[in-house]
This record gives sequence, structure tokens and C-alpha cells, in this order.
Amino acid sequence: MNSQSKHPLILRLEAFARIDSPDRGKLATLRRGLQDPVEAYAIILPYLPAEISNRELDTYALLAALFASHPSAGYTGNMGHHMRRACGDAVEATERRFVNLLRAEAADLPMLLRQAVSYIRSKDNVFINWEQLRKDLLAWEHPERYVQKSWARGFWGYQPEPSEPN
Repeated sequence: MNSQSKHPLILRLEAFARIDSPDRGKLATLRRGLQDPVEAYAIILPYLPAEISNRELDTYALLAALFASHPSAGYTGNMGHHMRRACGDAVEATERRFVNLLRAEAADLPMLLRQAVSYIRSKDNVFINWEQLRKDLLAWEHPERYVQKSWARGFWGYQPEPSEPN
């Protein structure tokens, strides 16, 4: 995914995460947004439209706080793919966690996503496609539940077996 197709906030968050960033300390402030989204407003509002709704503002604050807790960006997949990659041999336990996430109402997402991101962070080489998560969170309450269905396909969909050596 090129930088032109990413939201300005995602680009800024990725810039904060660079080792040489003078703004790297802002990640700590954003992490506090997991407890109180107001912590994130001063950092995120310059990258959001002026006419943003309160629900959208809280969604972006959550996204920024989650990013700050695992500031390693992936460029493909959705949370279903990421949870599948993270589960390794612990499929049953991860599946229970993932089903709870799929069933979640918007009000429950902060806690459940914090747990999911923490779980993903604990695994080596599993990164989150933050731009996709942004889009998915904004559409979470769509009546057709297409985000949840997409995540389900990512988690339970066809997984090709690794190729055997010749």
C-alpha cells in the first residue's frame, strides 16, 4: 500500500513510531488514550476533518491508542488474518477470543481490541494493517456486518498448506 492511499493520521502515527522520530514520546500519550480517549484528541485532531462526528472521533482515538500499543505496521490483511497468524497452535483459545470480537457491539470494541492487539503484539512478526483497521472500525456498525464477515473469512478462510521442499 502506498502512502497516498493511507489516511493522514495513519501516516502521522507511522512517523511517530520511527526510532529517530523526535515525536516518539507522543506514543506514550496515545497509549493513555486506551483509558481515556481525551488524552489522544490534541494529537489526532489536526489530522481529522473538522466535521467529524463524536463517534468517529472516539474511533480514531481508539485506533491511535491501539497503534501506540503495537506500533508495527503491516500492509495486508485484516484483523481476522492477523489473529490467524498470531494463533500458531493455540487455535481453539484464539478462536474463542476472536468470536467474542466478531460478536462485539461498538461499545465493547475498545476492551476487546486492546486484548486482541496485545495478543498480536506478543507474537513475533505479526503486524497490523492499521489503514484496514481504520476503515473496518468506521464501518463496524453497518447493518450487513460486512466487516465482521470479512474478518471471519480472514480467520477461517482457506489456508494453503506450506509447499513441501522439492
